Amino acid sequence: MRAAPEVFDSRCMAERLLWDMAESGRADFKHDGRFRAMVLLTTFASLRWGEVTALTRSDLDLKTGTVQVRAAFTQRRSNGSAVVLGPPKSRAGRRIIGIPRPIIPALEQHLSKYVGPEPGALVFCGPSGVPLRRNNFGRMSGWSHAARSIGAEGLHSHDVRHTGTPLPLLGARGSRT
Repeated sequence: MRAAPEVFDSRCMAERLLWDMAESGRADFKHDGRFRAMVLLTTFASLRWGEVTALTRSDLDLKTGTVQVRAAFTQRRSNGSAVVLGPPKSRAGRRIIGIPRPIIPALEQHLSKYVGPEPGALVFCGPSGVPLRRNNFGRMSGWSHAARSIGAEGLHSHDVRHTGTPLPLLGARGSRT
């Protein structure tokens, strides 16, 4: 049942309705945040899909704010779409990357809520603990709906690794430091 029109005359009208819904409690919902930290890390550490899905707990050092890329998953269509663990795409792919401080709390929360205590536990995986596949991620996260809602229809999860690259290089006022 809709409680509001689908199209608003202005952004101000839409925002006003959202604030009213929040204040009256009609906007309460439960949200699965399983993929929030993954999208943040992929974006701001410029990780490839196979790299981020192969990360284990021991690859993250949140005290020093680094992630070590040692492996990557590849989906092999010739093997019936099997997911295979191997080295990163290139020799340069094995690297240590700084994690921007503002996303460390999201990673800490993710580790405590979704990741087993073992050093080899996958950081980002499906609910049953198996390696995450792109099509399952898209379906579980509602990726295409989210991309469409921000006017970025056709944006793929692969594309976000290119969007955050320059941001850590910018100073507080947007100038290079």
